[in-house]
Amino acid sequence: MAAEVFTPPCRTIGPACFTIELPPGLVLLTANERPHWSRRAAVTGGIRVAAATLARAARIPPAEQAWITVVLHPHNRRRLDPHNWGPSAKAGIDGLVDAGILPDDDFTHLLAVTFLLGQARPARQIALHITPVSAHHTEPTPSRTRKASSPCPA
Repeated sequence: MAAEVFTPPCRTIGPACFTIELPPGLVLLTANERPHWSRRAAVTGGIRVAAATLARAARIPPAEQAWITVVLHPHNRRRLDPHNWGPSAKAGIDGLVDAGILPDDDFTHLLAVTFLLGQARPARQIALHITPVSAHHTEPTPSRTRKASSPCPA
């Protein structure tokens, strides 16, 4: 059965959504790779610089908080795990911080990072969908807070 292609939930989270598509064919890192530290640093730096340059060129306004959806566009139709490209996504997010889109990529500024599988393209590509989230979206309203204790330890 073919995997369903999802559209990033940008507009349902906040009023605006900005997209940065890293260059097709850019060398990416996966969580399964164990490259030499110098190769890893070079690839990470390339992704980081590309994301920062594209973010500046797109004139994305700075945001205090954001939700980022990472969409992996594969180059073939084999089975894969989109979250396996987490190291590449992290480098791209660091590039957004370098460009001044977010003050930092800690939990107070980056509320969530989700991974989705996009449509196949001629060359593997990652797209970052940045959704600025206003402060009123982060705190639950009193009607939504739990009254009973939760079985979850968190």
